[in-house]
Parts: sequence; C-alpha cells; structure tokens
Amino acid sequence: MAQEFIADRYAAIRGSHRQGGQGDVFKAVDLDSGKEVAVKVIPGTKDAVNAIFFTRETDALARLDHPNVARLLDKGFDAQRGDYYIVLEWIPDSLTEWLAALGEPPGWDDLCETIGLPLSSALAHAHANGVLHRDIKPTNVLWDGHGPLLADFGISKIKNQVAAPGDATVVDHASTPYAPPEKVTKAAANRDVHGLAATLVRCLVPYELRNYADISRALSDDVDGIDVPEQVMDLLKRCLSNDPSNRPKDGQVLDLELRKLHSNRSRKWRAQTEMAVNLTTQARTQLLKARADSIPERSIETLMGTATYAVPRRVQKGSAVILNPDEFELVGDELCLVVKFTQGGMVCTRADVRDFYELEARRRSPAAVLLPSDQYIWTARQPASPLAAYRATNELHELLRQAIQDAEDRDSERFRQSRLDGWSRLIEAKEELDRKLEDPVGYRLNSRHWNTANLQLDHEPREEILDQDLLARETARPTSGTAVSCVVEEIDGDEATVRISGNPADFPEDGVLVRNRTASNTAVRRQREALGSLRDQRSLRPDLRDLVLDPASSSPAQPVEFAPINADLDDDKKVAVAKALGASDLFLVQGPPGTGKTSFICELVAQHLRARPNDRILLVSQMHVALDNAVSRLDRAGVDGLVRLSTREDQVAQEAVHLLLPNKIKAWTEEVRHRAGQGLEQLAAAADVSALSLRLAFAAEEAAAALRLRDQRKAELESFDPQDSDDDVENELTDRLDRAEKAAALALDTVRQQAGAVDANVAEQETIETLTQLSAACLDSRPDAARLRDIMRAQADWLASLQDPRAAELLFLPKQSVIAGTCMGFLGNQSVRDIDFDLCIVDEASRATSTELFVPMVRSRRWVLVGDTKQLPPMREEVMDHSELVDTYNLDELLGSDSLFSILVAESPNDCRESLVTQHRMARPIGQLISNTFYDKQLVHDPHPSLDGEALSGQPRVAWFSTSRRETRHEDSAKAKSSSNSTEVDIVCRRLSRLEEMAERGELHRLDGNRIEVLVLTGYQRQLHMLDRAVRALNLPHLDTSVKTIDAVQGREADVVIFSVTRSNARLEMGFLSESFGEGRINVALSRARELLWIVGDSEFCTAKDGPLKRVLHHIEHTDDCRMEFV
Repeated sequence: MAQEFIADRYAAIRGSHRQGGQGDVFKAVDLDSGKEVAVKVIPGTKDAVNAIFFTRETDALARLDHPNVARLLDKGFDAQRGDYYIVLEWIPDSLTEWLAALGEPPGWDDLCETIGLPLSSALAHAHANGVLHRDIKPTNVLWDGHGPLLADFGISKIKNQVAAPGDATVVDHASTPYAPPEKVTKAAANRDVHGLAATLVRCLVPYELRNYADISRALSDDVDGIDVPEQVMDLLKRCLSNDPSNRPKDGQVLDLELRKLHSNRSRKWRAQTEMAVNLTTQARTQLLKARADSIPERSIETLMGTATYAVPRRVQKGSAVILNPDEFELVGDELCLVVKFTQGGMVCTRADVRDFYELEARRRSPAAVLLPSDQYIWTARQPASPLAAYRATNELHELLRQAIQDAEDRDSERFRQSRLDGWSRLIEAKEELDRKLEDPVGYRLNSRHWNTANLQLDHEPREEILDQDLLARETARPTSGTAVSCVVEEIDGDEATVRISGNPADFPEDGVLVRNRTASNTAVRRQREALGSLRDQRSLRPDLRDLVLDPASSSPAQPVEFAPINADLDDDKKVAVAKALGASDLFLVQGPPGTGKTSFICELVAQHLRARPNDRILLVSQMHVALDNAVSRLDRAGVDGLVRLSTREDQVAQEAVHLLLPNKIKAWTEEVRHRAGQGLEQLAAAADVSALSLRLAFAAEEAAAALRLRDQRKAELESFDPQDSDDDVENELTDRLDRAEKAAALALDTVRQQAGAVDANVAEQETIETLTQLSAACLDSRPDAARLRDIMRAQADWLASLQDPRAAELLFLPKQSVIAGTCMGFLGNQSVRDIDFDLCIVDEASRATSTELFVPMVRSRRWVLVGDTKQLPPMREEVMDHSELVDTYNLDELLGSDSLFSILVAESPNDCRESLVTQHRMARPIGQLISNTFYDKQLVHDPHPSLDGEALSGQPRVAWFSTSRRETRHEDSAKAKSSSNSTEVDIVCRRLSRLEEMAERGELHRLDGNRIEVLVLTGYQRQLHMLDRAVRALNLPHLDTSVKTIDAVQGREADVVIFSVTRSNARLEMGFLSESFGEGRINVALSRARELLWIVGDSEFCTAKDGPLKRVLHHIEHTDDCRMEFV
C-alpha cells in the first residue's frame, strides 16, 4: 500500500485511522519537524456542510489559547485529495480511555480537581472569546496524561457571526444525551453547560449514558445514582435541567460556581504548608525591641498577615548586580525578614517591623513570589512535621530560582502567558463583580415633578448607586416588563432623588431599582475582544503583543526637529514633542499636575498632521473633561477634520458640542446637498429648465430613492432569521428601517411643498412609480430630459443613502484627521470599528486599566500615552476588594492595582519616555507643596495667575484649618456605609461665606471678570451630600461653586479648593487617607487649586499614622507661605 500524505507534509502512520464525528482522524509524522501530530481530514464534498465543519473548528481553535483546549498547529485544503485538513497535537487517549483505565468511577473531589475545573476553565475561556462548542461529550475530551483537553470544535459557533446556510444541519450532529433536548436557540451557551455537566455525570457512573433517562437515573436517589455532595447535586441538576433558563447561562458562570464549591470543600481537607525559620540572636533582639509585649515567635505569626512575598535579594557579582536565589526577604503585612537557605532549612538573620505601605515597594519586585496564607503558614517554632517543612523549604527554593529566571528573562513565554492570563481573569472577575453589585433596591414613589422623582427606599443602598444608570421596574416583574431608565442624583438615608431619562409617565409607583448593565456588559465585551486581538496578534500592529509584554523591546525615539506652532511652548514640552514625533513604537509622557499635558497633546497633533496630513489620529481619554479640553483647544488652533464621539451630548462640554459626530455629519450632508443643488441648477439653466420645476423633479427623485431605501430595509428585516443569532443584529436592522421610514416621510413632505409652489397635483399615496412619473412630467418637454433625470436619480440615491447615519459615517469618518472619544466609548460608533489609525494618543492613561487601554491601542500603528503614575490609579480595580473573587480567579494583587501605563513607564527604555516638569497652574506655594510632597522637588513653577495678585498678597496661599481642639471633631456615626463630618461641613460653609464677603467687597476677583471658581472636595459620598445641601443653602452670587468627590475631578482645576478630610476617630482608622492608593487621591485633591488651597480636618489625627497627609502637614508647619490655624 502506498504511503498516504496530506498536503505533501504529513505522512500518515498506517493502522492509526479512526472515524471521527465529521471525518477521519489519524496519527501522522510532520516531515518538516519530525514530530508526531494528529491530522483530521474532512471530505471536501460539494455539500456546504463539511466546509462549515472545517471553518467552524479552525476559526474556534484560532481564537482560543488555553492550556486545556487542543492546540491548532496547521490547517488548509489539500487540492490533490480534495479534502480539508486540520493538524493538532497527537494525543491518543480521550476521557473514555481515562475512565476505563481507572476501573471504577472517581470520587467527586478528585474528579472536580482533575477534570471538572480544567474543563470549566476551558469552557469559560471559549465563551469569553465568543466561541460555543455545541458538542461536549467524553469522546471530544482528550487526555494527555496530565489533564483534559477540550477538542473537536467541528460544530462550534462564533457568537457574533450571523447564522450561515447549513447551520441547522451542522447542529444536527450534536450527540444525545450530551446535547440538551430543546431546539437550538440564541441562548446556545447553556447547551455547552449541559454537555459539560453530562460529561461529568458520565465520569461518576459505571455505565454509559445512552439517553436522557440514563441522566435522570444518575441524578436519582436510588442505588444507581451518583454519590456527590448536596450542593454539587443541586448544581448538576440545574445544569441538566430541561428548562434552559434554569441552567447557568454560560461557561463563565458555571466555572465560577464550580470553583466556589470546590474552594469551600477543599478548605476542610487541604492542609496548610508549614514554613519554619530559625531566628538568629540579632533577629530575635530586633523583634523584641519592636514588640516588647510579645515573644518573637508570636510576633512573626501575627505580623505576617494574609499574604507574604518571598523576594530574592540582590548581590554583587563582579561588576554586575544579580538576584540571589539563596537569600530572600520575606515580606508580610507589617514585617520584613531577611532569610537564608541553609543545608537544614531556613534561618532568619534580620527582622524589621514596618508599616504596611512602607513595604509596598518590596512587594512590587518583579521577582516576588506570592505565598498566600491559606496555603502557607510561617513559624519560628519547631515545625509539627520536620520532614514536611524540609520539603516545603526545597520547593520554595525552586520557586525562587524560577522567579529569578522569569524576572531576568522578560520575553519568556511563561511570563508572557501569565500576564495575558491574568488580564483575562481580571476581565472575568470584573464581569462577575458587576453581577454581584446589582443589589436591587425596592422603592415606593413619594412624589414626581416632570422628570425628577423622590423615592422611599426599602433600605439604605450602597453609595456606588449614585450617578449610575439604573432601570426602574415594577415590583411584580423585577426582571421583565417595561423598564424606565433613571439616575440617582441624591441619597439621604433611605430616601433618594432620581432623574428619569425614560418616559416619566411609565415610571412605576411601586418598583425596584436595578443596575442597567448594558454599558458595563459592552465595556467588558470590548475589553475581551481587544485582549483577544492582542493575544492572537490580530491587532493592527501584530507586534503590539510583544511591546506590552516586553516594553524594553520598544525602539528608541529619534527626536525630530520642528518649528513650534504654540509660541509659548516650554522647553520640556518641546523635547517631549520632538521625541514623540520620532517614536516608531510606544512613547510615554509623565505629566504631573499643571504641567500642560493638554498643551503637549495639541502641539503633537498639529505637528504630526503638518508632517503627515493624510494620517488619521485617534485621541482617547478616560475622562470626558480632559477630552473636551483637548479637542476644544485643537479646534481653536484651527485643526481641520476634528470629530468628537459620544453617545450622550450631556456628557460633553458645551464648547465641544459642535464637534460631535451627528452635528458634523449634519453640517457635511447639508453642504453636500447644497453643492448638489447648485450643480443641478447650473445644468437646468443650460437646459432652459425653470428652477421651480427642477426642484420639484429633484424632490420627486429624492422621495423615490427614499422609498426604495425603505423597501430595501424592510426586506432585510423580513428576511432576517433570528434563530441562533444575536439580538444586536435584529435591533440594528429595526433601527435602520425606522430611520428609513422617517426619511421617506420627510422626503414626501418636501415633494408636497415643492408641488404646492408650482400648483402641481400629487397623488394622495405616493409610490415610486407615481414619483417617477411626476419627475418625468417636470422635464419631458426638454430634449435632454433623460440625461437630466439620470443625473438627478443618481444624486437622489446617493443623498438618500446619506439619510442613514451609518452610510453617511462610512463616507465621512475616514476623511477626518482626528477622532476623539473615551477609551470605552469611541467604539460605540460602528463605523469607527472599520478605521485603521496611524497614531493613538491616550490622555489620562494612568487612570485606565490595562484591558481598557488595549481597546484603542489594537487599532493603531503607533502610540503616545500621557499620564501620571502619582495621581489616581485605574480605580485600583474594585475586584481586588472582594477576597472571594481574588481567590476564585487567582488574581495577583499587583496585576489588579498597576495600570498598564505604570508598567510601561517602569519597563520601557529611557528614550521612550519623557517627563513634563514646568507647571503653570498652581501659585508657587501650592506648587511647592505638591512638588515637595509627591514629586521629590522636581517641579519648576511658572504660574499663570487667575485672581488679582494684589488682593492675595496678605493671604496665605495654603492653610490648614484644624478641628483637633474641638470636642465635635470626630466623624459622624460609624454605622453609616460612608463617612461624614458635620463639624467640617460647618467650617467649610464659614470659609465659603468669608470668600463671598471678600468678593462682594471687591477684595478678591478674577482677572477675566468672571465669578471666582471654587471646588469643595471630599473623598466620601456621604460627606459630599451633606456639603452639597449646605452649600446650596448659602447665598454665593460671586462664587461659581462645585461640590465633588476627588475621583470626579482629575483633569479639572479651580481658583480656590477647599478639601474636607472628613475622617477623625478614636480608633485611628484612616480609610483611603493612609492606603497606598490614597497617595494619588490626596495629590489630585490638593493640586486642583490655582490660587488658594484650604484644608479642613483634624490635624492631630492625620499625623497619627504615616501617609500623604502627614507629609502635607509637615510641609505646612515648616513653610512660611503656609499657615496652620486651629478653629
């Protein structure tokens, strides 16, 4: 028998053929590499079904990158054989062989850890990437000797693809009883949930599952039923329910539930690894000195805390400094030990008791190994099992060696994969957190005035509910029925004031408020798609994956000479612009407060377009205010082709509204229509046709074109098959028909108006035929009427197409030079998704999470990121505050708190980054406070005054009004979900009244004649509401006062800033004021001030613990231009 070859590369091994679900599978040798592989051959018949099998499986495998999904090596069509082929790793056994080798069914805990969790993770990964398997069963799960691999995606479905012809035939190949009994629907993800659950049940019984009755038998209480814990049985029954709505909705939800169950059970039987260290005399003395009330052994156990980090120490080796795997720092919550490995174990040579935040830098070491307390327990006592402790010591030694290798070898695949997997898990955890925070709140309507309603709530809600998009539903139908959109504007205990954005008449009197997750779901989906593009190197620059995983590989920027457009540009900005223009990869700009990040961006955009006028620039930011500031300045500078994207006009500053895409499109289409009309009038004049007749003829042609477009849209919707497709497609088709119908009605009205001008008769119900006849009647007396009508019809069809925003945008947007939007919001416009950008500029990049930044970055060829690592972090990823999510998704603390910007700044070459240092915002005393406290005295001060300097000459620019000597200084009741301080509210109001008096007497005024801008800031929502109510009760006509939380004001500034510290208690609980991310918040709060900065709070409380406010107070007390005043 002749040797069988596939694609002239894969030599089949005789006797290895086996029949698969959609074709033959056999073992082969890859003649290029010499490795054994599995080749799946699918006959290339004329029937489209096999082509769908091939396309679906290869598309699915190409999207997936998971340790428990079979890896695609090659694919193609062998023209000589006429067959499709798919090449995978050769794995001879499936789950069926694994079960047979066991002899008897495994116990649930072993099965869950060995098979269940790896497969649920693989399924979660598939569903997260939009891939539905649709045929999970034991024979489609391979066993490689170490774990399971999900394989055979032949009848899979890519969720966002429109259903293809033959789809129903493909789905018919699903296997009973592993496929659920219901007909395929759009909610196909829970079919895979059913399949995985049935596969696990098969592993637990000694018999085959041939039909649904066998599944019922396995889930019964009789002797043939499976023996699993009650909670596991409940989960399996829900997964295998005949009602799809009872099942977990997809693999991500199933994976989460399964992990929770297993984690809870494993805590009961999984022992902690005991790590024993011996204390030297020096270490023991140091511990006794730091904690005289405790013996050293107990101090170690209490100060280590919930998570420890083993950080290899650096040693000198010749002229180089290297990491030493034989000596490390053991960093706990409040303790740092220097530990050496010895032949018999570990010895602690030094002990240092420090504040948690002082140790943060050590935890951030790239070589740090996390040792969670639920897995490791540290002791300086005699270990209970010396042999186990000895083995644990050797394992830790090996972990440190591997950590050093990863730290020194940044391009190692293990390091890259762990970072990518971490980002992926973070997205999944954020989605789960979004579900957890729904927290429905029942209410009864107290009163409603127009679109504002006052509600009596059934309980005090979370403070996060403020300013969120919510849906109000009837109490009887909390998950269905009519939902009215609204936003909570104010909360006072269990009362709330909401602004209704839907129809106020539909707002239920008795109802429930739930989060509107449409926007957050969309954001998560976009981040997941962007991460997939990065991971699979499908981004516009495929090497973006390598650049973000190994920033050191970025090419150094080559400065470009340029003539500044802004004559006032500082030297540091000139240097930054020159480097950014010459950067071929990533370029990073650190911009402390007031240093002119927006000026840098505007100059960069203008210079780039001057050199490359045909390029397209994507300008994005996390903050609307920062974005509007930039686009407004670009507009004033005369930059053409500038478009602002936003789905909500109320989020855009008034000065930027005219740049919104709908307004730009409207102006453009009116210009196009005007030019078209002028051209026709010139033709009509040459043909001696009256202008009125021509206008009527053209109006008739336009209306006919609008009716043709309407009929086309109606046909598209009628032919749409919603079976196994997303709701998005149907909604889009419905919207397009609605727009076409409105445009047709408007065009017919125009025809009637033009007909009235010439006393022409029009039909009561115009059709395309009657409109064509009307057009002909206006022109038929002319010899060149046919030519005129052809021209008008072509123009009418084109102009009618522009009535559809999507069609107009497709023509308009690619011609624009700068498209600006938020990181998540710019893709809300579908047309932007088809545009490739030459340069992506991200403002406030330090506020975006890594996955948020990927959304714009994957669509560009070059990137300039502007931010400040010392200001607000990317929300510190709220998921990190939920320990159950951290445990479930195995999230690394650093991954959750570091922004991609901070990672890139830390790891990129020096020539790929620049810092701005000249600040113009803050008066010198304020700027010096910020520079000395947060920026190591690096800022240069050249303030541009906004208030009359003479009036300010006797005023201390920085003042702390201390409440320390007041009996009422402490914050209000600690039972509240947020903090408030009535005493500070009273003092803030007095300071505002004092400002108003000075302004009224003319002692204080702005140089431009406008009202004095005042920002009142706090870090707490409850204090915000108290301040807001109190300030609104004041009469302050000369002040433009805003009350905000710190998180809402990055990018804003004001003449006067009053910061209410709020926290003060006998427990010395400082909240975010002393946390690591509080550093950025305090920096933002104080650096908003241009001319006056007033701080109100308990100064003695703020100096009780280390933190940014303690440093601020030290500066104030030791600087002449600042004042401390007890009130």
